[in-house]
Amino acid sequence: MKDFELYEPKSIEEACRYLARHRGRARVLAGGTDLLVELKGGRVKLAAVVSLKSIKGLNKITYTRKEGLRIGAMVTWTQLLDSKPVARNYPLLRKAAEKMGSIQIRNVGTLAGNISHASPAANGPIPLLLYEAECMVEGPKGKRVIPVEKVFGGVQKNTLRSAEVLTEIRVPTPPPGANGTYYKFALRRAMDLAVVGVGALVRAKNGVFDDVRVALGSVGPKPFRAKRAEKVLSGKMIGDQLIREAGEAAASECAPITDVRASKEYRIELVKELTFRAIKESLS
Repeated sequence: MKDFELYEPKSIEEACRYLARHRGRARVLAGGTDLLVELKGGRVKLAAVVSLKSIKGLNKITYTRKEGLRIGAMVTWTQLLDSKPVARNYPLLRKAAEKMGSIQIRNVGTLAGNISHASPAANGPIPLLLYEAECMVEGPKGKRVIPVEKVFGGVQKNTLRSAEVLTEIRVPTPPPGANGTYYKFALRRAMDLAVVGVGALVRAKNGVFDDVRVALGSVGPKPFRAKRAEKVLSGKMIGDQLIREAGEAAASECAPITDVRASKEYRIELVKELTFRAIKESLS
């Protein structure tokens, strides 16, 4: 592993100054479960690493019915699992936390780091896409808000500027009466990346699809909302054939690859079936 400078700022402003000083050759360290592996493997060579561990207030979860859920950049997966507001109001986020790695990883890894790393197979993006979360970002030019779907720039690439830090994730209160589920299909039940990830959040009224959201992961360069599938269902009478059509539409939006875990053809068939199952389970 190549030598690098390690900074432990006491504020976000100080962290941004260190990042700006190294002009794209520095990275932020939250939990470090991805970054340290990359550094040790020589896949990333940096001049500096800027740790957020000494900045107060980033490890908090807050919730109000009006403002929804606020998750600081240093909140771990274990904190999400232990949070009563998450369990009561955001069951898909809790399910993603349950499926995240090992106990050791959950104790250290953070949701903000999971989002910033921008892996197509990550657990965090799917529930956040379904809940239409936003990311609070701070940099030398001030603060800005990015919809979570705009954070993903490609395979392990986010859209943050080189001197910006993701400080908080804000998750609105889900639509009243909506139910959902999240499927992480993997070769092993624990400590494995998703072959395909599918999530759905559905609200129905009088036998009609009222609000439908479908999100997919591990079937393209970044996680995304399956807008075609949502359009197939929105405003239509509930029926199995229609849901099957939504699964076909979801598959048409995918661009999976063949790798050691599965072929692209297998992934496409999984999307069709898991989309059907996720919507059916959400209705029940």
